[in-house]
Amino acid sequence: MNILQVLSQFEVTGAETFAATLADTQIAEGHSVYIISDNFYTPTKAQVISHPIGKRDIAQRKKNIAFLKQFINSHQIDVVHAHSRAASWVCYFATRIGDVPLVSSIHGRQHLHFSSKLFSIYGEKRVAVCKSIYDHLNRDLKYPLDTLALVHNGIDLTKWELKPHRPPQREKKIVSFVGRLSGFKGDTLLIIVEQVFPKIYETYRNVEFHIIGGMNEKSKIIPAIHAINRKVGTDFIIAKGFSKDVEKIYRESDLIVGSGRVAMEALACGSPVVSIGESNFVGIISEETAKEALVTNFGDLDARRPIDVSESVRSILFALEHPDKISGAWGREFIEKNFEITAVTSQLNAVYTEAVAKKKRSTEVPVLSYYRIAFGDTDSPAIAKPTASFRNWKYCADLFGNNRAGIREGEEHLISAREFEAQLTFLKSNGFTSLNFFDLQEISAFKKQLPQKPVVLTFDPLADNFSNAAPLLQRYGFTAVFMVQTNQQSIDGLQCISFDQARKLQANGFEIGSFSHAKPKMNLVADAEKVNEIAGSKKILEEELSSAVITFTYPNGYVNEMIKGMVKDAGYVFALCMDEGRRNFWLDPLKVRRIKVFAGTSKFSFWKKTSGRYLWYKYVY
Repeated sequence: MNILQVLSQFEVTGAETFAATLADTQIAEGHSVYIISDNFYTPTKAQVISHPIGKRDIAQRKKNIAFLKQFINSHQIDVVHAHSRAASWVCYFATRIGDVPLVSSIHGRQHLHFSSKLFSIYGEKRVAVCKSIYDHLNRDLKYPLDTLALVHNGIDLTKWELKPHRPPQREKKIVSFVGRLSGFKGDTLLIIVEQVFPKIYETYRNVEFHIIGGMNEKSKIIPAIHAINRKVGTDFIIAKGFSKDVEKIYRESDLIVGSGRVAMEALACGSPVVSIGESNFVGIISEETAKEALVTNFGDLDARRPIDVSESVRSILFALEHPDKISGAWGREFIEKNFEITAVTSQLNAVYTEAVAKKKRSTEVPVLSYYRIAFGDTDSPAIAKPTASFRNWKYCADLFGNNRAGIREGEEHLISAREFEAQLTFLKSNGFTSLNFFDLQEISAFKKQLPQKPVVLTFDPLADNFSNAAPLLQRYGFTAVFMVQTNQQSIDGLQCISFDQARKLQANGFEIGSFSHAKPKMNLVADAEKVNEIAGSKKILEEELSSAVITFTYPNGYVNEMIKGMVKDAGYVFALCMDEGRRNFWLDPLKVRRIKVFAGTSKFSFWKKTSGRYLWYKYVY
């Protein structure tokens, strides 16, 4: 896939570093990535194009929109990912015509003026980099939840090796503040320099404070450092400037004071961190402060409030006096769990896929559910006949009126082979592409394009479906998903698909999913039995088929959050319901809503069920 990232960079920020890390990971996955920005200082394998995206005069913005439109078309871009408001503004207008969606990562809190509430320029999906931003976008800017995603900025942990934190022996301990010295971060540093470090030095003289970051001539930081040092009578705060080897700083300092990406990198190395960010004080990053660190991006992105000077002093003193109380291994594990770049990229790939689906108006993927395909009194020759045409709709009970007129009681789920063949004819002649859940996994990972007219055909685990549905599906060139019940016992007195039949279906290109082990009512069985039904059936199937099983059907359609969690823990990627599930297929793959196909379904009704608007239609009417 071809991905365009757009930024408005004038100096190195966490957004730039993340964009470079993300681009390199996407390239490693086989994507082509381009980056357009005013400046871009971080090394990357992506092709970087310099362009004045950050210039906001109306004439330049018009030029930027025209430039981006031309670039998107000429490079066949599949998704545009913006990383700043200025970038999102021009990308929004460049992507309004066509199928290319805009995804915007929002790295900071937004101004709450009238126009930002009235009109959003962030595109199909808005990615909040922490929970505080996510809540801010929904609560303060009234962005609907289905337009939002929460994905933390990630880091490449292969570049930050965990090692025991052993600073060199020296006369004084070193506390290093690492970060950008401009903007709100510069304001926070000024408070640290003028109020926090001097109070620490009053009681703990055996320390030296280093300031690591690019120095600006207009910055208030340097004069403040000189003034404090003169007042104390010694140079205990030292402005070191920009460092190309920040890893050495992390490893050789006794303590790192930082927020955002700096905190992630230092923790990944195993170094102790006290987070004092642009918005708030968090403290020593530990199990006790982990939640706040995640919510606020280590103190950078919450609603701004005064820095707690006394708590900042207490935390730094504790870290200096009790380094053995801070676990480097825990810090690394915390970063691996929440910020590892391949996991973050996977989450963003899913966001891209949903954005593409929204732009194509394909958020509802029709997943049709068939109970039993069987021969009736009048259609036993159906499979032996040539390809069916619309004439086979005459075998439906009522073509355009009552869907089930003339259907005998108890046979609502029994669909004749000729009726099924007519439905396949309809799908074929109307340009539908059949998918299985392995296809959808690839699409959700942004490795395949979503077809214009997708449809998923699923079958309950009855042997009649093996005998009657599979040959017709092969004749029409459709794939499908056949469920298998692993205890192999009959359902409603009907023989189930055997493991041997499942292997034959798999060999013919069909997906096999789990229908559980014995199809119990899951709300009436113990947790251990639930695990056997979910994870146990997966294990049996994978052993019988010698391949992965990624799809589960909730027995009798019953699901709650605990059962859904068990399904996720078992390793399933998709799980199917009947009367529950989101209209937007991409929002919850473990709660996919199927559309039941009944006997006697009219042509009009079948069109509705496959239209990609059926669940919306049911919701409205």
